Amino acid sequence: MMHKALSQSVSQAPSIFQPVSIGFRFLDAAIFLGALVSVLTLQSWRFMDLRFAGGLVDFLLPWLWLASLLMLQGLRFFPPRDMPSESLERLNRMLLWPSILVALVLLLNTITFYHLKVALHGRMPWYMPMSLPICLALLLWLIGRPDRIAGLTMARNEVGTTPWRTVHYGRYDVMFSVFFFLLLLWIFHGLFLADPPPPGTKADLAIVLGAGTGPGDTCGYTLRQRVLEGVRLFKEHRVQRLLLTGRAPRGQTNTYENEPLAMVKLALAQGVPAGDIILDFHGDNTRYSAYDASALIRAKHWHKIIAVSSDYHLPRIALAFRQLGIHVWTVPAQRGLWHQSNPWAMLRELVGYPVYWLDQNYHHPRVVPLVSR
Repeated sequence: MMHKALSQSVSQAPSIFQPVSIGFRFLDAAIFLGALVSVLTLQSWRFMDLRFAGGLVDFLLPWLWLASLLMLQGLRFFPPRDMPSESLERLNRMLLWPSILVALVLLLNTITFYHLKVALHGRMPWYMPMSLPICLALLLWLIGRPDRIAGLTMARNEVGTTPWRTVHYGRYDVMFSVFFFLLLLWIFHGLFLADPPPPGTKADLAIVLGAGTGPGDTCGYTLRQRVLEGVRLFKEHRVQRLLLTGRAPRGQTNTYENEPLAMVKLALAQGVPAGDIILDFHGDNTRYSAYDASALIRAKHWHKIIAVSSDYHLPRIALAFRQLGIHVWTVPAQRGLWHQSNPWAMLRELVGYPVYWLDQNYHHPRVVPLVSR
């Protein structure tokens, strides 16, 4: 009698594994939805770089990974009725191999990133590649043995004696999954959405937005890619002139973190005539750059404008100009040596875009004269 009462009290006590179960359910949904959205939008390269393995692997592995995850999810809820539990577990383990291979690629990408950071003397604009948090999340998911999770059908039939775990999804799991799916859809589609000009368009102006500088008056990694894209547009006769906008915290002539000076130095070295370059030393943020440029655009009666920046930055640039009544086409900078996204910049845009949209007075503008070379 005492043993029975003790057993009942233990079974009714809150399990210390309940928070672990909740966390695993959310992580499980994040892995499946993340793979689904990133692969279907052809943007898995944002956290996984497969160029070292060749074009065929670069194309096939993301799709193989997604297919294995979908099959694993399907077998959880619709296991073959005539398949022994042990055979089903072996099949599930096989389906985890693409995920293990992806985790190894992410680990290799992370090592490559830090080797590149050392080679560039620490001038990479971020401290962590996107591959690192995704790798850690994937490894944590694999440690949770997702191959031993049974769905509703298998749980009811209690197939075999293999220690399967059941995961019961409630309304909060559904709410999280819907929210996370919509968030991922915006990140992998809307957040990076460019609006390039129609073919054959020759714009009056290309606005190149600043980023971090290197030692002295040199461009940092991200800034260099942006300037080179603006130079490319100029040399292809797609724009008539360049506006280089950024911050100069210690004045126009001081080279300390002076983004416009670093940008113009690179543009001139690439063969852009000084007379076709305009500098804005007061582009401390996206809103300031938009206001400064809009004053010049209206004064010159220009109509065809292109904005050049990193792809994650483009929607907020277009929004800032649209709030000023000006339409700009947006062109992403080339990705250069390192293809993966900047995780810190992505987080900033996740916050920055809604803030700009909700509060047009955020970063209160002031118009200042621009400088032509």
